[in-house]
Amino acid sequence: MTSSFPRRTGLMAAALAAGLASPVPALAIGDPSPPKPSPRAAAAAAVPAWDRGRRPAGRHPWDRRPGHSLHPSSPHAAGLDEAWIEKVPEILRAAIAQDPPRFAGASVLVAVGGGIVLEHAEGDALRWADASTPLPETERIPARTDTIFDLASLSKLFTATAVLQLVEQGRVSLEDPVARHVPRFGENGKQQILVRHLLTHTGGLPAFLPLYSDWPDEASRWDAALTATPTAPPEEGYLYSDLGLIALGRMVEELSGQRLDAYVHDHITAPLGMTDTMYTPDATLRPRIAATEYEEFYGELVHGRVHDENAFALGGIAGHAGVFSTARDVAVFASMLLGGGKHRGARVLERGTVQDMFTDRIAGITGEGGARRGLGPELATWSYHSGLTSPFSGAHTGFTGTSLVIDPLTDTVIVLLTNAVHPTREWSSTNAVRREVSTAVARAHGILPAEAGWLAGQEDARTATLTASADLPAAAEPARLEVELFAHLETAYDTLRIEASADGGGSWTPLPGVLERRDRDTGRPVEDLVEERIELPDGVVTGWGGRLTWRGGFDLVDAGGTALAGEVQVRAAVTTDKAVRGLGALVGRIAITRGGETLLDTDREADAAAVSADGWERVERS
Repeated sequence: MTSSFPRRTGLMAAALAAGLASPVPALAIGDPSPPKPSPRAAAAAAVPAWDRGRRPAGRHPWDRRPGHSLHPSSPHAAGLDEAWIEKVPEILRAAIAQDPPRFAGASVLVAVGGGIVLEHAEGDALRWADASTPLPETERIPARTDTIFDLASLSKLFTATAVLQLVEQGRVSLEDPVARHVPRFGENGKQQILVRHLLTHTGGLPAFLPLYSDWPDEASRWDAALTATPTAPPEEGYLYSDLGLIALGRMVEELSGQRLDAYVHDHITAPLGMTDTMYTPDATLRPRIAATEYEEFYGELVHGRVHDENAFALGGIAGHAGVFSTARDVAVFASMLLGGGKHRGARVLERGTVQDMFTDRIAGITGEGGARRGLGPELATWSYHSGLTSPFSGAHTGFTGTSLVIDPLTDTVIVLLTNAVHPTREWSSTNAVRREVSTAVARAHGILPAEAGWLAGQEDARTATLTASADLPAAAEPARLEVELFAHLETAYDTLRIEASADGGGSWTPLPGVLERRDRDTGRPVEDLVEERIELPDGVVTGWGGRLTWRGGFDLVDAGGTALAGEVQVRAAVTTDKAVRGLGALVGRIAITRGGETLLDTDREADAAAVSADGWERVERS
């Protein structure tokens, strides 16, 4: 019998092809970042080393000290542009109003420096009776700020925290073979898979097995999960796998002598006062719990129990899924991480462990533009960190429509909990909303400078060109192009190119150059995290840009290095791919000089008016 697999982000068709004997829904296998084709080699090779600069007193952004406890605040008190924070509820309302809606209901919390600047709910926690029948208004349950959501793969952060606690206690090492602590795991060629491999999804395990449908009982499902045959040797590649976290959850149980839910309660949620966080919620909480999907396989609307089919088939308690929580509780967990493992006097992790947790481990495997992983968290994930993306941003998403973004550079936490699979995962499309929310918060921080110039990169699948021209006298020494610019572009996929043409735009030559900080005294803590000077051998800018405005200098020469002369055009071209983007690129002053003579300067009104902007928006200083 042929099974139907509805759309699913990150679904690995090859891993799912075998053995589905009955008609079942698509399988929830966590919620990794959307897979993308490899970036163009030229763009990947051009990624500047933005994060190899100086650091004050040697401190890393994730070398955290205990900070402010979570408390009510306001955008104004946090130094934010309130108008951008007010856009977040509008984003949620627009998502619910779509046909079909991106989700039925949502709860969002934004905190900066521990101060809650937004806590808001929209839509319904329960809206549908089945996959196509809406409930009468009187039977619906509105979403509230204290609605409890199925976190789905956000549960993996709790499992990772539990593992790292055991590492701190010396009960296990990141370099231990998992089979040393869970002997059954060692079967089928997995003796060399280490604990860190499973935390970083580099163990070579399959993405998924249909445990719930292909094995008859809980014992056989656990056995199948632990004895799964790897698809590749460790560290040969990156493949997001629920099975690895299932095994780590079992390891926590073996080492601690506690069931995973009891361990997480006793050592993480209870010390932090997270009273609304749990596995297998009690039936009395059902009116507060957001419903998820109508599952044909079980013939019921999932409401009050875990949505993930495999987690449900394993008793509702597993390392990859199963945690339920509220936005406020998730924000407490995030505040603990921003506090170097401590919140309100409760220490859950050591400072050094938090830094290790949020330090990338897989760049050498995935390459430029590839996934980034710490010991559990996703890092630098443009698909939902969006405007807040940096080499240090983290944390995770969940397939039900949940996400947590933590930006240590601005001490910002964004918790967005939705029931995007209610009533069907066919409608689930949350990443666009995640991006819009993160970008609104980034704009509220003023990460995109409020300066005069031209702005591009706000649309997908577009090349925008900003072109100016000047008449260059023949000379041995080349004229110099100077450009002030800010760039925040999805690494290796979205690019800003500086080019010149001496044949009326018939052909364009990339201009090698250098970026230097326009103003070293920005007052931003990111100041010491990037180089003073960035080489651009191919005239290509991509990546997070250090959250700084730069002064670019480029010699106007042809491909052979000869000075250009005559009527010469220069342009900045921003190209975006079909999905995912950052804040874009902002070009300010453009000037061409030779010796002491200024041939072009857009600070002069006439020169600015002569600039041709295709796809660029002219912005004034606010």
